[in-house]
Amino acid sequence: MITVDDRSRAHALVGDLLGKSDQFAERAVAVLNAHAAALAWVRDTIGVYPAPPGIAAELNNVAERLRSRADDRDPVAVLGRAAVEALAAHRTNAAA
Repeated sequence: MITVDDRSRAHALVGDLLGKSDQFAERAVAVLNAHAAALAWVRDTIGVYPAPPGIAAELNNVAERLRSRADDRDPVAVLGRAAVEALAAHRTNAAA
């Protein structure tokens, strides 16, 4: 089991090796993790991998805006909502 102390030591080691991370790098990692989680949710919800092209494209567009600093909202919330909306649009188009 990883403890808080282990985590602190790991962060300190990475900081010593690579230097302090900047806000842009931290934001990019947060967006990447949220993007992966949104795609995983789509996969788990519809049981299809890879995600349908329209859904994947929408999530890519949203993630790009979040990484570009044009949108400073919470990546998890924004990409989660985008995944729900893109899946709804996909299902609507498929039913039409």
